[in-house]
Amino acid sequence: MLSLEESEMKPRTIKCQQPSERTRLDQCIEMVQDLIPQTYSAPKSKPDPDRVCWVKMAALPFLESPLVLLGYPDGVQVWQVLESEAKEMFHRRVGRVCAACVCVSEGRLQLVLSHGDRVVRLLDLSQGGVEVCCQELCGAVQEVTASSRFVATSLEERVCVLSSRDLSVLFEVCGCAPGCPVALGSRWLAYADSQLRPDWQSVGGLSGAAVPSITEQVIDTAAKGLGRLLVSSSSSSVVTIVDVLACSERGLPGDEPDARLVGHFRAHAAHPVRLLRFDATGSVLLSADAAGHQFHVFRVQVHPSDRRRSQIQHMYVLWRGETPARLLDACFSADSRLVTATTDHGTTHVFAICPYGGVATCRTHCGPRRVNKHSSFERSAGLEAPCTWSAPLPQPSTVRALCQLRDKHAAALFHDSALLIASARGELVQVALHMHAQPVAKTGRVAAEGPFSIDATALRLWTLKRQSDWTSLAHACTPSTATRRAHGSWLAQVSAPLVSTTRSSSSSPTSALRGDSGWDPRWRSSPSQEQRCCSHPPPRSSPPSPSTTSSPSPAH
Repeated sequence: MLSLEESEMKPRTIKCQQPSERTRLDQCIEMVQDLIPQTYSAPKSKPDPDRVCWVKMAALPFLESPLVLLGYPDGVQVWQVLESEAKEMFHRRVGRVCAACVCVSEGRLQLVLSHGDRVVRLLDLSQGGVEVCCQELCGAVQEVTASSRFVATSLEERVCVLSSRDLSVLFEVCGCAPGCPVALGSRWLAYADSQLRPDWQSVGGLSGAAVPSITEQVIDTAAKGLGRLLVSSSSSSVVTIVDVLACSERGLPGDEPDARLVGHFRAHAAHPVRLLRFDATGSVLLSADAAGHQFHVFRVQVHPSDRRRSQIQHMYVLWRGETPARLLDACFSADSRLVTATTDHGTTHVFAICPYGGVATCRTHCGPRRVNKHSSFERSAGLEAPCTWSAPLPQPSTVRALCQLRDKHAAALFHDSALLIASARGELVQVALHMHAQPVAKTGRVAAEGPFSIDATALRLWTLKRQSDWTSLAHACTPSTATRRAHGSWLAQVSAPLVSTTRSSSSSPTSALRGDSGWDPRWRSSPSQEQRCCSHPPPRSSPPSPSTTSSPSPAH
């Protein structure tokens, strides 16, 4: 618990600055220092306790401004980025935090974190960072992601889905790929599966045009050295998408897929999946493999009656480069017309895509808002192709980055009409992206279906890295300052009671997981709340007054 002196401290604010122009020479020097080992270096000093270990950014649906999470060797820090300043919301030295995320549940801003052990903790930032409850899982937590109703934790070879209200275990997915990257949307959960099941496989997935040729495989194998030989088609490159709401009420799907299964497909050819990201709509999924040469973008189209006929359209192959790299973060814009990919090389790549596929042109991207797939001329002339489930899926388009930003970046996030980029040095830069039409080479005129370019301009800079003399801080964020005016329907949705699939010790696993068509032994029910919870959650405080938020409607 915080002392009275620390709890009464005012939140720190950092004013924005004008970013300095970095020359090409500075970029080349930093790149050489990163790639070439420094043989004659100074003796190693003590570890820096204020070194930034990891960076996360979040833009919650009902939050006015984005949040930036900085992880340190001995704590975590949460910043709220306003128009001209950044305000420190939470800062506590509680030991190393390996995974953390923020979410809004029942009108409260919450922080979910783990120290790399089996325990997941839930802190209420609306009450100054008070620990509400904690949950002990059956393995070390590697990654945490959350929505307004669910918290998905990635363990070694399983995924555990919890309730964002009290961290009660809803269901578990066993037999996942090692590392098990996950992506949690508004209702769907995507994770890396360990095997491809023919009875679950959906239509589409990885297209044959995206499989690398023999020459590319030989070059890639030679570049990796003798220690890593040619890898055949990996079973860890399979992605499964399930309906979280349906699974939390009825358990996981069995041998025969039903409404709980959304899609099951192969996402990559030879390398395991390392990162998954949904867009704002939850229907477009980005997948990255361990090599990092290229990223794949899929569009999920669910069949209303037979989930095996659901179509996974492979829309784009985002080509990054020949050198191997590890993808740290990926983010879609609000209209899904731009997507960023930040690698461990410190580079943020900006790609232009369309949420319905096809080539990105001046007509689709140079305007202020998203346009239809077909132009008005094509629709009036009857050239618009009919959309049927029997029609073959088109081949994916290969897209290269239109803009590359280099400065030891660690995460990126689209907010309003700008791009926020956080670096490993604890700096946050606001970048404006301007799209300009390019004239056609033959005619010299600008065409509606012609190419375009992206120019990046740095607008603001915030230095968020903590100083050595900063003490712990926990600022209570009231609903009036932390969330927007919430509608009654949204409050009713997030406050609806979640039906847990946990059973008592007397009930058998078969009865706990039995659905409409049997059960799969890989999916098992979780132990009871009393066996796993470290401490019982204290009673929640009374809901905010009607003056700050609208009164919730009856639960569904």
